[in-house]
Amino acid sequence: MALSWMTPISMNPPMVAVAVHRACLSHDFIERTGEFSLSIPGRALMEQVRDAGLISGHDVDDKFEEVGLEATSGEALSPPLVEGCLGYLECSVVEAYEAGEEHTLFLAEVVAAQVEEEAFDELWLLGDEEVKPLHHLGGHTYSQLSEAISAEPRPKE
Repeated sequence: MALSWMTPISMNPPMVAVAVHRACLSHDFIERTGEFSLSIPGRALMEQVRDAGLISGHDVDDKFEEVGLEATSGEALSPPLVEGCLGYLECSVVEAYEAGEEHTLFLAEVVAAQVEEEAFDELWLLGDEEVKPLHHLGGHTYSQLSEAISAEPRPKE
């Protein structure tokens, strides 16, 4: 599935939160297995990401094939990763909460992570357009980061 909402929630242990619509086939998979993977695409996969968000896994035999993506295996868990992405997080669900009438908020520990070296070095690198992460802004609109700005801590008095 294409996921619009994900946020880091802990550094130690590394954890993320994702909100998943309960009608999504991926929601069923996450509930059943207690696992999911996050694949972080760049601009080159924008159309496939869009299509993955428009097509339900309930309606096709192979969503990867339908939208022109390739699945690959992760290092630690069963859920597939999307070939050609900039980074990957393999996650094990720790808690789940109903969020409104339609979504579940899954809190998960990151048990494995991979990243393309030219895309990330403690922070996302922004020098090369091809390795900037794709961000969903809403609807059919996406963005990429253009510059990093730093808010240094105030000097102690």
